[in-house]
Amino acid sequence: MAFKLTRAEDFFYEPMAHEKSDMIVEDLIPKGLTILAGAPKSCKSWMALDLSLAVSSGRPFLGKETKACGVIYFAFEDGEMRVRRRALDLAEIPDHRLCICTEQKTLDQDFIKELDETLGDGGEFGLVIIDTLQKIRGGSTNASAANQYGNEYAEISQLKTYAERKGIAIVCIHHLRKMRDKLDPVNEILGSAAMSGVPDQILLLKKDRLQTCGELSIVGRDGPQWKMLLHFEELRWQLVKVETEEELMREEIPEILYRIAEMVEASGSWTGTASRLLEEMAETDMPPNVLSAKMSKYFYEVFYPAGITMASRRTARERQFVLSCERTQEVTDA
Repeated sequence: MAFKLTRAEDFFYEPMAHEKSDMIVEDLIPKGLTILAGAPKSCKSWMALDLSLAVSSGRPFLGKETKACGVIYFAFEDGEMRVRRRALDLAEIPDHRLCICTEQKTLDQDFIKELDETLGDGGEFGLVIIDTLQKIRGGSTNASAANQYGNEYAEISQLKTYAERKGIAIVCIHHLRKMRDKLDPVNEILGSAAMSGVPDQILLLKKDRLQTCGELSIVGRDGPQWKMLLHFEELRWQLVKVETEEELMREEIPEILYRIAEMVEASGSWTGTASRLLEEMAETDMPPNVLSAKMSKYFYEVFYPAGITMASRRTARERQFVLSCERTQEVTDA
């Protein structure tokens, strides 16, 4: 039987249906597979327990609405006694829809088959939390580096496929590497690229051991990246502030670009090299080529909204920027 083909030009002119992920926790936990990764002692198990309590009772979690449903919390890392002690410390009476399991099985020991038999067909449970992912992984954890990606892809895909087929959310607690990656924090997830490529949602929890402040970065497959600033207080993570993708981008944009924009707005125009621009801005820590790259990269975030045009021209000796503010010139002409 031949493959069924769709001509791209046919759907190009058709309105696209609006799709919204079915969320268990608003903006945080969709149906499907989510990886919640954090460094050791980052209180990620406390977050997992609080998530279990919140969803099972239908109360908000980190300021986000939840879809009340049954929850199974696989407490492989801590065991039943520690979970009980922590629940008592939180002084929150658990809802009857929350169930704890410490019976450990790995993926190659029919974990998914037994999970399916446990969930049944009644639809009572909508969220499964596995603390931690490492505990259900099989012998492939000792595979060579050459086979690591293939093994991890197969393991994670089993969980994702099952969550999609069952119409539930599975959250796997996982670990971060010790080394930080400022360019792409997703690369800090322990393991191969499969750990970040397969899940529908990634939550990165960062907290220094001796600090009570932390941050939760949210990286979705289709949605924008954003961040929650948190405070660990009374054994719970509390929401302090939400930073949108636009705000995060602004944090990454060098402050000097905004000062350049203000200077051009005030003067109306400016022409010169990147080196000369750095001198006028009294900036000594940034090389000229980096400034040139940043100006081009963030033109539409900084200069365009201010009505500033940017061009470059090469003379016999140097490359110059030509910056002009249309708004200032219009006022001057008037």
